[in-house]
Amino acid sequence: MKNVFEDVTCAGCCCVCDNIQVTTDGQQILDVQTTCPQGQAWFARSRQTNQLQPLISGAEASREDALTRAAELIQNATSPLLFGMGQSATEAQRAAISLADRIGATIDSGASASTRALQQVGEASCTLGEVRSRADLIIYWNAESLRANPHHQQSLNSGTDAISRKFVTVGASASDASADVDLALRVPVEGEFETLWRLRALLRGIALNGDVPSGLSAGELESLAALIRQSRYIVIFFGPAVSEDRLFHRKLEALSLLAREIQSERRCHTMNVPAAGAAKGAEPVLAWQTGYAAAVNFAVGYPRFSPCEYATVRMLEQKEADVCLLIGDAPLTGLSELALQELQQIPLIHVGPAPLSDLEPEVFLPTGISGIHSAGSLYRFDGTPLPLRALIATPQPSEAEVLQQLESLLTPVLPIC
Repeated sequence: MKNVFEDVTCAGCCCVCDNIQVTTDGQQILDVQTTCPQGQAWFARSRQTNQLQPLISGAEASREDALTRAAELIQNATSPLLFGMGQSATEAQRAAISLADRIGATIDSGASASTRALQQVGEASCTLGEVRSRADLIIYWNAESLRANPHHQQSLNSGTDAISRKFVTVGASASDASADVDLALRVPVEGEFETLWRLRALLRGIALNGDVPSGLSAGELESLAALIRQSRYIVIFFGPAVSEDRLFHRKLEALSLLAREIQSERRCHTMNVPAAGAAKGAEPVLAWQTGYAAAVNFAVGYPRFSPCEYATVRMLEQKEADVCLLIGDAPLTGLSELALQELQQIPLIHVGPAPLSDLEPEVFLPTGISGIHSAGSLYRFDGTPLPLRALIATPQPSEAEVLQQLESLLTPVLPIC
């Protein structure tokens, strides 16, 4: 018998659209009413989940044996690392934090650079509903993937009262000005920090000497400053850090300071956009469970935050982790090439709904998909929590259940004094 679910939440990307219609027969998804390719691909993953088997060194094994082997690897480690959780439900993220606390591990969502900056200067943010209803100038700063998302554009135009707004793209891959982009500024990665400070100076009426970054003209920067002065409600979507950009936190600090100065005369909010295909991540759950949003270490028996020391990329590049537990779908997002190379040298455990394509873990524990096979909740990238529903059945346990089973097999680690 066919079942039609209205207003289904899709966790295929950071937009977490909650207006999807899904038709099922109880065992598989028959139809998904969405034009978003990321959403279609996310729902399509459910077709192969039931056939996945636990693996130990690439060979099929029972779930009990796989759990036992994973517990042995973690118990024998001195510096375990938990990473991923980009599309995991809140329940799985809480289970991962509990596991990290029990074994004295480091847990990271990959957002240590943005967290480091926002803890220095703060953040003024808003919901997507406010953007839709009030923003008359939207700036996509290295957030081209969001600007091109059809559901995001549809949501901006779904309000009852039409708003006349301008769109600006900034970044190395910024689109050319067109019918849907009023101003496009091509700024190389190495020139972004200077561009932000020059823009702050222009808005203050300070004349600066010297050349602007290559690819950008002084007239274009003045045009952006003029658009900001003419607007009443500005929203800046800024994209994720790339592994090679070591000064991302400094640029984010400058962007936040720019937003603060604009707010003295008009509304201005900023919003961090995760990598393409990723959701908000575990930052909100880490924050209200530990007090810190990323790069948290439990080795001394209580949570400590240090983005310079406990960030996943740094720990792997410095060979400081001796076992890594990857959690969720696409858990390698944001890792550098050197970090990926180091992952191949240490025991690797993967708990998630799909096997890794680039690495073969020592243990693979398959799970169902949160929002398709199990209920829960997930944070949208504007910080709004949305409910996930169980649409079809599966023999696979949820990520939270696997992590809880794994924790039950482990002996608590004494804190380092």
